[in-house]
Amino acid sequence: MAGNEQTTKLYTELAQNPNKDFDGGKGLANEFRQTHWDTLFRTKDYTHVLWHQESPIISFNLIQEYASKEDFIIDVGCGASFLVDNLIESLYKNLTLLDISQTSLELVKKRLQENGSVPTYICSDILNFKSSKKFNLWHDRAVFHFLLQKKERDKYFEILKDSLHLGGVAIISTFRVGGQTQCAGLDIVQYDEDKMKAELPQGMELLSYDEFVHHTPKQTQQEYCAFVIRKTSES
Repeated sequence: MAGNEQTTKLYTELAQNPNKDFDGGKGLANEFRQTHWDTLFRTKDYTHVLWHQESPIISFNLIQEYASKEDFIIDVGCGASFLVDNLIESLYKNLTLLDISQTSLELVKKRLQENGSVPTYICSDILNFKSSKKFNLWHDRAVFHFLLQKKERDKYFEILKDSLHLGGVAIISTFRVGGQTQCAGLDIVQYDEDKMKAELPQGMELLSYDEFVHHTPKQTQQEYCAFVIRKTSES
């Protein structure tokens, strides 16, 4: 089966059964993820990668809507995003940046200069993360959609739920159904409202779903969607 045909078949199967593993996709074993992303941030100008945003306005606006300046916020898979610059400029101060790539975290700290000490930096695979504190808001732009296996997605939500205060909010953005099937050379899982609802564990409620288009540094477009999810119970 040709590569494109095989990928289409796999996405069709996953859309019909959201509990299915995305077997056969081009993903990365846990032990290779850090190498992949460290290499990418060492060898490429992060302002030229397709997912880069000069102004992360959608994430920023959602954070402003759901978090106060004193709230504890974690940006999961932050990469070298400018989101933290915008948050610091707007006087958010309880910020944690988590990424699997130490290289990306070092790039951010250097770029922030005198504000480099404002965030807490954590280098970790999200599936191995255990928080020592609770957060009011969890932000994830395009980490969740790399999790091809159902057990990984279940683990992700277990960690997310454990990391949030009761009533806390998660903002998760992914490629949407009908859009791109790869990011950074890796297969992803596309989502829409129904598919995300099927992933949510007990005690997590979808508050909103919106679609948007990201205009890349190469003048192409990527089809995204953003989910706002609230933790409604500890059980």
